[in-house]
Amino acid sequence: MTAHSAYSRAGDLFAQMRGEQVSHDVEDDGMLCGWRGLSRAPLPVGEYVIDSAMAIRGLDFQPASVGAARTFTETVLREWGVGENWENARLLVSELVTNACTHARPRRSGTLSEWSIQVGLVHRGSHVSLLVFDPSYREPALRAPDRFVEGGCGLRLIEFFSSDWGWDILDGQGKVVWADITMSGRS
Repeated sequence: MTAHSAYSRAGDLFAQMRGEQVSHDVEDDGMLCGWRGLSRAPLPVGEYVIDSAMAIRGLDFQPASVGAARTFTETVLREWGVGENWENARLLVSELVTNACTHARPRRSGTLSEWSIQVGLVHRGSHVSLLVFDPSYREPALRAPDRFVEGGCGLRLIEFFSSDWGWDILDGQGKVVWADITMSGRS
């Protein structure tokens, strides 16, 4: 499986949502010009929205955000009543958020909502898309395995445990890295 831009698949869920449900937001100060995510603007750290097919939460760039993302993911999946594949979903979101915390931390100051990680879940039938939005434009890159180096296996785990994954640069701010997972049955 090869990672690719989210736009490269015809009918891709994220591309459809961008075109149908999410509009550009332009504030007077231009800070959010072109933001394209699951919410109208990036959510402040700690805030979240959950509905029947979409959930999103704002996280900061701290190690504790990884655990918060796992808990949020499991809570949402239980609320939606989807499948028994929670552990794989928790692993995937852990790796996605860890990568954002490690590689996408902003180097300049900004408001919490401007520079936060957005973790999102989109539910469609037995499929769930896990999406992590961050302010970096840096492309995710698979590294060669090195048994003497700690870390560097996150994208390989994402590739192994997801049915598909990829990334895309957002029009206005940063990128989204996503992983699709099939949930086995209903709980």
